[in-house]
Amino acid sequence: MTLDPAFVFSQHSLGDYLDCPRRFYLKYIARQPWPLIETPPGDMDVMAYRAYLQRGAVLHRWIERYWLGLPTPDAATLSDEELRTWWVRFQQADFHDLPPVRLPELELVAALDEARIYARFDLLALSAPEDPETRAVIVDWKTLRGTQPPSFSFLRQRIQTRIYLYTLVTASASLNNGRPLEPEQCTMRYWLANFPQQPWVEIPYSRTDYERDSQFLRDLIAQIRQGRNETDFPMTSDERQCTFCTYRTLCRRTGTPDAPPPDEELLMPDLSSVPDVEY
Repeated sequence: MTLDPAFVFSQHSLGDYLDCPRRFYLKYIARQPWPLIETPPGDMDVMAYRAYLQRGAVLHRWIERYWLGLPTPDAATLSDEELRTWWVRFQQADFHDLPPVRLPELELVAALDEARIYARFDLLALSAPEDPETRAVIVDWKTLRGTQPPSFSFLRQRIQTRIYLYTLVTASASLNNGRPLEPEQCTMRYWLANFPQQPWVEIPYSRTDYERDSQFLRDLIAQIRQGRNETDFPMTSDERQCTFCTYRTLCRRTGTPDAPPPDEELLMPDLSSVPDVEY
């Protein structure tokens, strides 16, 4: 089995490959149905985290409705304390500095040589067409837990950051009246629901960043394309990646207690095929 030549790469699929090449093989090449995780009696870690991820997905839907001008829930009526806290923090957040055109859940596909890369932005804020200083800001809602907010360097190197900013710049002409945006006109902002003392981290972009990310993605996709059989996609040596993986029983892995938890994007649907788009 080999990867479908029409496969569309995304932060989900490339993130899976970076975490564990075997997970990528099982999910996208073998298309192995996800087995149920065998949770020992009394072990609530996985189930509790699933519930946490579900709350993150609900928050994303409410924020999308907010930007679309649709009805959203009254925080006072919410019984889930964590979800209520996130929702109140969002409602109290100040987004006045974002460009005025707000596009929630925007999907883009960009070319990279013969490959295509897909991104779905929680929000893309764009300058008005008449604005002489055009800029674009990707905003991503994050419910990451921890004792400290994620660092700038950690977020800058996330595969999500690299794919989103690359895709925005490459496909930007379709959003800007046929005129492509320069990398310096694009930024990505992570809004951190669990860290009100530092509500967001802003990632600027540059031509150097864009060229570096282009080469990184090109090399990564070439490495994946070179795989010809299952043995070319080895199991990760870092068993922390197995803790929340739905293939862990298939691989006879249990994970480790100190595993870094995944974030809510794992619940969002991944697309392995989208209509042909040229940029």
